[in-house]
Amino acid sequence: MSMAISSILIIALAGIVTATQSAWQHTRGIEDSLAQINASFDRIKLMISQAGVYQVSGQPPRVGLAVVTNSWNSIDIPNTLVVWSGGRDGGLSEQGTITRLPQLNEILIYTVDPADPHNLIEIAFPDVTTTIDFNSSSFNGTIRSAIKSNKGESTLLSNRIKCSQYVLGGNPWGPMDGNVFFRLVKTPSDSSLSSVSPGTSAWMNLAWPQGTVSASSGLRQVTVNCEAQFETAEQTDLNEINSSSALPFFASGSRYYAYTP
Repeated sequence: MSMAISSILIIALAGIVTATQSAWQHTRGIEDSLAQINASFDRIKLMISQAGVYQVSGQPPRVGLAVVTNSWNSIDIPNTLVVWSGGRDGGLSEQGTITRLPQLNEILIYTVDPADPHNLIEIAFPDVTTTIDFNSSSFNGTIRSAIKSNKGESTLLSNRIKCSQYVLGGNPWGPMDGNVFFRLVKTPSDSSLSSVSPGTSAWMNLAWPQGTVSASSGLRQVTVNCEAQFETAEQTDLNEINSSSALPFFASGSRYYAYTP
């Protein structure tokens, strides 16, 4: 009898130890992933705050922030953030309104790695001095081409991004893509600014942040909303694609600047 009781106790204790170890591993995985994601978006928010503002002849002032979409199974995914920060050291925010076009070597791109969409990366182009206009109709195409070129230098920010893929008839179909999304919110919006003239009552009544406006200029805010779905454990066959254990992460960063058309 005593042997049977001892065996039962040993089995029970073994189960408790196994459960405790599994819980510890799960918690540790979440902590590691959160550390990665927090560090990644702290970096992105810092560069957003460093974004420069430029104004060339015939154009209103433009902050160097943009979101570029990429096609995934005929759906446009806003998974690429472009920041005109001055490069990896930033600093353009301190230069006021700059009267020239940005250069590609001053640009940072945040996107999923084309070679492995589990990775969130930062891309810089330190040796490319080509100018680029955020207002140009060819801007998105230029950024997509730059990402695919061999001229960029990539830095890994996180390797815990969830990947999704269509499933047809129980089988994966088509390319997979990382679950990273960006969205720009401008206050006042482009459309509201284009429909009023400075100094008018309509101008003064726009949604200027903190109510900061004069007859000739106003304080404008551009906010980048970020979302990522991240895995709580290192990549395995179980979370390669369409994982049900991934967790959402949200962050945002803003850049304020004087808008003087």
